[in-house]
Amino acid sequence: MSYNGRGKTHGGKPARSGGQVSRTGLKEGELPFYKQAANILARLERREGSIKNLTIGNDDIKDEDKRTIYALICQTLKFAPVLTRVLDANKVMKKEKLGRRAELLMANDMLLSSQGLRRKDADPKMNKAMSRHESSLKRELNRIRQEVRARNDEDLVPLHLRDGASTFRYVRVNNLVSNMDKVLEHFYKEGYEIVTPSRDELHDVLQVRARKLMRDLDLDDVLVFPPGTDLHAHRLFVTGAIILQDKASCMPAHVVQPTRGSTALDACAAPGNKTSHMVSMMGNEGKVFAFDMDRFRLNTLVKLTDKAQCKIIEAKCANFLELDPLDPEYASVEFALLDPSCSGSGIVNRMDVLVDSYIALSQDADQVAKPETDKARLASLAEFQTSIVLHAMRFPNIKRISYSTCSVHEEENEAVVARVLAAQSEFALAPRDQVIPSWPRRGLESSGLTEDQAACVVRTLPEDGTNGFFVAGFVRQTPADLNRIREELKALASTDKSAMLPPKDDAEAEAAPDMDVPYRGNKRKAAGGAKPVKKEKRHDKKPKPASVVVPSTKSKGKKRPKRKESVADS
Repeated sequence: MSYNGRGKTHGGKPARSGGQVSRTGLKEGELPFYKQAANILARLERREGSIKNLTIGNDDIKDEDKRTIYALICQTLKFAPVLTRVLDANKVMKKEKLGRRAELLMANDMLLSSQGLRRKDADPKMNKAMSRHESSLKRELNRIRQEVRARNDEDLVPLHLRDGASTFRYVRVNNLVSNMDKVLEHFYKEGYEIVTPSRDELHDVLQVRARKLMRDLDLDDVLVFPPGTDLHAHRLFVTGAIILQDKASCMPAHVVQPTRGSTALDACAAPGNKTSHMVSMMGNEGKVFAFDMDRFRLNTLVKLTDKAQCKIIEAKCANFLELDPLDPEYASVEFALLDPSCSGSGIVNRMDVLVDSYIALSQDADQVAKPETDKARLASLAEFQTSIVLHAMRFPNIKRISYSTCSVHEEENEAVVARVLAAQSEFALAPRDQVIPSWPRRGLESSGLTEDQAACVVRTLPEDGTNGFFVAGFVRQTPADLNRIREELKALASTDKSAMLPPKDDAEAEAAPDMDVPYRGNKRKAAGGAKPVKKEKRHDKKPKPASVVVPSTKSKGKKRPKRKESVADS
């Protein structure tokens, strides 16, 4: 979908009908484009949600504007440091009183977009006020360009905010749609060179945007492309034959190792890439329960797993910690994938980095989070994560568990594993030869784990060419003690329910599907992201979508058809 700069969109829905329309194209009560985007910046400052939640998942924004505003905000946050310098030097904020946020957004379009200020749905008075200072703003920006010797706009961005060139593009082959041989053949015919470098040669061989690829050295269903490779519009991605998923995020399914025909669960499943990975390994045979507390995120899971042609998922909007492990419905569950809320400290180039930088720029230093606050939050997260693992161990027939985070903090990783091992005796760590044995970076010994135990868990860091990640596997050693489980559940029933919830400001590794949308002002090309689900009849040839079970106050659960869920991607 792209915007041609003349008030029309390609690939999007038509503007909503009804209501009185003004000369600007706005219906009565609608906010002008830049004011609407400025309100989202204000909500980001108050940490009311993620960029994607506040744009793509915002019902107050017209469908055809969601991705445009999302991309505009991402680029404005990225260039905020230099745009702030430009605006401060010209005193625009004080002269026109447009509001700091709106001026940043408009300065981005005026100075960095080939199309200039947006006219459609914009306030003509705001555009006119900003345009009065266009010449002086451009002079100041050119002065800064000379000062930093910028060869292009990217050179104006602080190093820590630039688009990453250190992380490879990883692609998981979806064996439900295709297979490794067919995918390799497809890329080979497109002119890609298939290379076989050693681990030490990866960065030298897979240089940025080179037309090369290789099979991953550790995971048999993963391909590695050079940094900067854009496959969002590729036919194999569109058809679900490949999944754009970081290598580290592919590790949990390989650690839990669900077998064909078995029953598995994903405790904190949305948005669903790890869930679909388990289904791919199971060959669409058996059953996978997918739980998530957030209805919007669960809807994203249903869309993504439907696209991946997963047929055996039962998605439930539920708090995993409130499930009864002794419920007969879960008696056959043997495998559990646990990827609970975490600090997200290992994620490279995530949108939170842009938001944090913007907040630090716009607020006083005493409003920025203190180290002791971060420490307390990590302790709260670790307690929640430990409870997730221990609860999974109460399911009497579970025999294998993977626990993972997208964090680099010991408190959420090795320390949680040590607490779990000390709290029970039925499960032990899976041996190293069952936990990505060829991967060289293993765990740390400084958080209660022995040298041998630390060697059984996996760590990844950005310097490895992936996101920072942690994975551990647990295997059952002795049969479940049902009496002990009943006593623990009885004790939990009397505890504060708020203790069963993750910290409010949790950071998710996969807050939304991979959706990098480059911003080009009014002329924009959406490079990826799932399209909104259309309400239409499904043909028999299409795979059966995952069912969504929404908790009811009158019964355990009531099934609702997927297509009736009126929620957006988050």
